[in-house]
Amino acid sequence: MDTNNRPYRFTRDWFSQTAAHWGQLFRNLQWDFEQPRTLVEIGSYEGSSAVWMLEHLARHPDTRLYCLDSFEGSIEHNAAEKAELRQRFDYNINTSGKAAQVEVLAGRSDDGLVQLLSRGIRADFVYVDGSHQAADVLADAILGWKLLKPGGLMIFDDYIWPVYQNQPLKNPKIAIDAFVNCHLDQLRFVVMPQRTQFGLLKLPPMEFTK
Repeated sequence: MDTNNRPYRFTRDWFSQTAAHWGQLFRNLQWDFEQPRTLVEIGSYEGSSAVWMLEHLARHPDTRLYCLDSFEGSIEHNAAEKAELRQRFDYNINTSGKAAQVEVLAGRSDDGLVQLLSRGIRADFVYVDGSHQAADVLADAILGWKLLKPGGLMIFDDYIWPVYQNQPLKNPKIAIDAFVNCHLDQLRFVVMPQRTQFGLLKLPPMEFTK
């Protein structure tokens, strides 16, 4: 992951594989990197994906990144991984030099998404990588989709997730599949460079019936 040689502090390297592909993905989508954008990240953990977005997608000073996380970890995290999680996130965001472009909504993601909707925020990109519990993923997808502008991009992480494979209610896949099946007339699939992620473009309303 390109971190511009800044001294970030990450205890787990979960994003490097994604970072290796996202640059080309956004270029293939003809993303205008110089335009002001609104980015929403559901699940920030230590900030590795947030830092990547700040470095690559937030070139315009008016671009804003909203980070939603409880900073309490999830059921798959051990005590050491949860300890001082918010402090590590804050350090990495500050180290990026772009903390002024970030707003953190600490707490449950559904509460944060409702707050953004009530403020009239509209997103160009929503990254869903919070709780892996199916019910939580479905709520994040529904509310995140409402935030997303027509033509906007939504990416789900961990669509193919090896954890809890025999416990589907603890795995994102059935929630993502259910969401997609209910919104087939509103979306276009994005070919993702890695099978672990699932991408969607939101169609303008006039294209829903095509």
